[in-house]
Amino acid sequence: MIFTNDFFATGSTLPNDDLVQLVDSNTSENVNYKKINAWYYDVGPVIADGIIIRKRYDIPTGTYEYYALTSFLSGKPINIELFGAKGNSRTDDTLAFINAAKFVNGLPDFVSVDINDSNENWSLEKQSVTIVGNSPIGYKILDTIKFEKPVNFLVDTIFYRGEKNKAALIFQNSHKNVIDTNVTAKPGAEFTSEDYIGVWIQGAAYSKIKVGASFFTKGIVCEANKVPGLFEGFAWNDIELKSLQSNLESFVIRNTNDGWANANRVTGGEFGSFRGQINESQPINRKRAFIKFEKDGLSSGCNSWLFLNQSFEGKLLGINENELVETLCFDFSAAPCYGISIVEPRIENVNDNRAGIFHTGSQFEFKSNQYTSVTDFTDQNNIRYIGENPIVLLDENLNDDFKINRMINNYRHTYVKKLEPYNDRTGLFPDAYYANRFCQIFKINSHNTRLWVKWYRKSEIVLFDENKDIINDLTKLTQQISLFDYRPQDYYIPDNGPALTNKTILIGNESNSDFVNSMTFIEEAKYVGIIQQPYPNSRLKVMLNQNDKGKIEKVKFLGVATDTYPTINNPSDMARFSFNTGEKFYDYTTFQTSVIKKSGVNAAVSGYTVDTVAGSRKFIINTGAINEIAEGHLFYLTANGGNRFFRITELNGNIITTDLPSDVTLSGTAITFPVCTFETY
Repeated sequence: MIFTNDFFATGSTLPNDDLVQLVDSNTSENVNYKKINAWYYDVGPVIADGIIIRKRYDIPTGTYEYYALTSFLSGKPINIELFGAKGNSRTDDTLAFINAAKFVNGLPDFVSVDINDSNENWSLEKQSVTIVGNSPIGYKILDTIKFEKPVNFLVDTIFYRGEKNKAALIFQNSHKNVIDTNVTAKPGAEFTSEDYIGVWIQGAAYSKIKVGASFFTKGIVCEANKVPGLFEGFAWNDIELKSLQSNLESFVIRNTNDGWANANRVTGGEFGSFRGQINESQPINRKRAFIKFEKDGLSSGCNSWLFLNQSFEGKLLGINENELVETLCFDFSAAPCYGISIVEPRIENVNDNRAGIFHTGSQFEFKSNQYTSVTDFTDQNNIRYIGENPIVLLDENLNDDFKINRMINNYRHTYVKKLEPYNDRTGLFPDAYYANRFCQIFKINSHNTRLWVKWYRKSEIVLFDENKDIINDLTKLTQQISLFDYRPQDYYIPDNGPALTNKTILIGNESNSDFVNSMTFIEEAKYVGIIQQPYPNSRLKVMLNQNDKGKIEKVKFLGVATDTYPTINNPSDMARFSFNTGEKFYDYTTFQTSVIKKSGVNAAVSGYTVDTVAGSRKFIINTGAINEIAEGHLFYLTANGGNRFFRITELNGNIITTDLPSDVTLSGTAITFPVCTFETY
């Protein structure tokens, strides 16, 4: 029986056989070593780590010979015990892991099929070895273990008991690797350094990553860092999360130096914070976050992340352990993530409160088709989200039930179910500078109450003071824009010249789709109007925490009837609008109601002649001002004296489509737009 330490000892006189059978001095297991001169590359002192590849001095020749572990040559996993680890959770195994990293870091990057053919460089794959740890108890380390080159690392239980200002495990440049590990720091909730990290993965592609970490400032960090020596991306990885308990931030995705962390899938993960509240006497005492996105000033946000089946639980406090510590499930306050999907998360429910909340004030966007599913979430004001789109909140008459997937559910929220309907082809409020706008009015009883709005394409907000006068002060409107949580820089006050006396806050343009934002209000705002245009598939949803019910109310000014539209004009002042018989308009500046007695436009327009487009119900306008008519306007053939009216259903340049019952043939025919009549009282 010959031990490895004896065979490779300086001055050993044991025979230099080409193949030797030895007993490992650390593990007492049988091992075989084979004499080699090359391992893809020439073998020398650079890659001879003294454990897997060893050198032995040959006394007769006065030269060194090299031996390699045969299991390594055949591609089998390397047990961490071969490097000296004891795996009893109490002995310091730091040196063993450092030696394992030293061996990996000393290996060449690539192995070519034919080093004489430069075209083979295009098929190169990074080499990697596999390190395993089979201890049923675990390994204790006191310092950072850093793998600079690709490695398959399958060591499940690691206890880090080193200083609280450095990372436990660092993996760099992973490429088609498997990383399966879990690291636990000393239990506690005192965080003094941002660099106190459990598992730090810098640059990875096409890898299977199965990790967990507990009691660190940052449990798991997936970083894309564009610096020499690191792969600049973190992409196309399949990540499976284990238990992540009582970290300040458990799973962090970070872009640095213009790196890009994109297109990854994250499955599972049991997130919890059971070690009590954070010690506020420490330098780092911010609110906990389970999943957080970060970036520096040189980097853009992440995109295309898929999260599946995460489980979030919070710390319970109080005598009866029924008070929930606030924790952020997804925190986008430090960086955006575009194209994210969150599918079937699970959140602890304690006394109808939610452990997990979205962090508002971040670039978390609800876009059409962006989410496979966002379920069972609330924001920091307890606003609940079901499916792809937020549920509409706010209505004093709601009974707290709503239908989803044909099922009746009862949840603690309210929503607006009595928004005024869009009145087809009829313009509204206020003092329009384009046709067809629709406004919903809400009374603000508490300006610090948060309101959520989902709108569609080029929408507006208008503010009113306590006298129901429109707030036109640009300084105040600019202050209101700053109170928008998401991307306030996208909101602006249109500059339409002195002719437009009433100011609004505008977002988007006609090509944009859905927008979601939340906001509080300036103190001077006592009413807010949310204005939209009737684009195809247009929609408006307004949300409010049920606990804030009464702080913001759906109203119509001065209690006008439900079939009456609020305006700041009477119909004769509303240019390019078309009105229908029976419609009512309340002018809150004069406190009068106007009732349309006969359909038509607000003022006379004349001089129109048309030709028909053969085989259709379309007219070509030959004469007359195109900019004075709009979709929805009624007209009649002048020669018929108004015996029958028709309506413009579409206006495209000088071509109008009508609701004529059949095709007609006309040439140079005059048409007349009737003027509406109304009564005011």
